[in-house]
This record gives sequence, structure tokens and C-alpha cells, in this order.
Amino acid sequence: MTLFQLEVFLKVVETKSFTKAGEQIGLSQSAVSQAVAALESALNIKLLNRHRTGVSLTEIGKRIASLVRDLIMIKTKIINEAAGITGLETGTVRIGSISGMSAKLLPGMITSFKKRFPGVEVVLYEGNYEEMRNWIKLSVVDVAVVTEEKHEFEFFPLLQDKMVVFVPETHPLSHQSSIEIKDIASEPFIMPKECGHVIRAIFKEQGFSPKIQFEVSDIATIIAMVQEGVGNTILPELAIPSTLSKITASYLSPQVYQNLGLEVRSTEYTSPAITAFIHEAQEFTKNLSLELFNSYHSVIVKKR
Repeated sequence: MTLFQLEVFLKVVETKSFTKAGEQIGLSQSAVSQAVAALESALNIKLLNRHRTGVSLTEIGKRIASLVRDLIMIKTKIINEAAGITGLETGTVRIGSISGMSAKLLPGMITSFKKRFPGVEVVLYEGNYEEMRNWIKLSVVDVAVVTEEKHEFEFFPLLQDKMVVFVPETHPLSHQSSIEIKDIASEPFIMPKECGHVIRAIFKEQGFSPKIQFEVSDIATIIAMVQEGVGNTILPELAIPSTLSKITASYLSPQVYQNLGLEVRSTEYTSPAITAFIHEAQEFTKNLSLELFNSYHSVIVKKR
């Protein structure tokens, strides 16, 4: 029995597939299968049931998998202890981020971190909310920029992002500094996929349902559709472009926020580099809040 075999076995358990496990750890499906078979042979037990649609744990496999997770955690803690001695001259921080949702936040955050720790490599992964959850769970990323929800992981708040209503400049409400849900509830709505759960909750709390015409992921496309009069939308303040044409932005009334922050699987086993990144990100966003307010002040309509 080797630590490598245990790690391969755990990855198969997490992905429920020899092929997917191999893709994530850089091995062929055959090599993954052989590693698990060798582990079963060494322990003289059957750990997995093989099916056409994937794999599932046997009863003894479930108990072994729990112990293997504890062992891998201990290995991580040993590495982190060693890294703490050598300092932050080297290391890697793998960051997950929602595509387009933190364009105004991450570049400055990463730059600030790299200035202090130039020897630490930063790797960025972009995806959707579901991918973020899976990537954290499977340790594809060390930390993810997400909105606060009821997660199974640990959340570190960074800032509150106000929700903003976007309407075409020809809209009757385009001159207002704030717009209520009831004012746009009966009109065509373009739903941003990446914060759809937040927006649906806003409508529901006000007793309305959005008249969804399209669900779109790309923020630039959403803005372009509003410009052409396809419908209205609601986006986080951080998503506001530097300049707006043929479209106006107004705060939602009553004002609604989404908490933006960093999420990690467990602080108990985060490396010194990850801990340093979280601290640097929190310090960076403290200084950023006033700057963001001033920049948006000239974009959001201020007169009723």
C-alpha cells in the first residue's frame, strides 16, 4: 500500500469515475484502474463496485475512504508546517473566480499580493458557481471568489456589492437614481446566470416573478441586449462597465447587497501562502471600498 494509491483511490471516490479521476491528476484511465486494483490487492478487500455508469463504494470502502481522507489531511498539514518554516519565498495559490463577476476586484488583489510575495505563483481558474463548489471540494483550487451562501466550506467576507438595475436610456425610469422591483416586474427581463439565484430571491421577497426573456452568462452580452432594448436586467455593482452608452444604471430600492468574499475548504489545512493571500485580499478590499464608491458615483444616476 502506498500514499499514491490512496490518493488515486480518493480521487476516484470524489469523481465517481476512473476516467474523470485520471483527467484531474494527469493519469490514463488504465493507470488509475491499476493503482486502485493494486490497493485492493494489498488490503485484500474490494473497495469499489464497478458499474457501466461509474463506481460506488462498498461498505468497507466507505470506512476506508473516511480514514484515507484523514490521512491526506495529515499529509497536507505536514507540508503546511514545513512551508511555515521556509516562509513564503515559494509556493502556489490556485484561485477560482466566477467569469466576469470580479473583473474589477481580482487584478488589483493579485497585483497587491504579488508585490509582497513575488516568489509565490498565482494560478487563476474561471468558471461558474457550480464549478467553484466542485473545485473547492476536489481541491482543484485553494480559494475561490464567491458570494456568501450556506456553504459547507469556510467563508471570508471582503465587501458588500450593491445590486443595480440596468434599463435602456429610452426607458421611462432611466432618469431615476433608484428603481423598485414592482416598477419592472411586468417588463421583459434578462437573467444573469451567475447571480440568478440572488435575483430570483429579490423578486420573490417582493412578491413578483421576473418575466425572463433570456438567461445569459456573459455580462458584456447582457449589457448589449439591454442597450438594444431587449429587456432590463439586474447586476452587481462590480459588474458595471467603466462607461455606459444607450443604457442607465440605478440602485435597487430597497437597496439589496450580496456579500462577496473568499471561500476555502478548511482553514485548518490551508498553507501559509493561502493564509497570506486571504489576509492581503481583505486588506486590499478595505482600501478599495472608497475608490469603488467614487468611481460608481459618476456612473449611477443620482437624480430622481
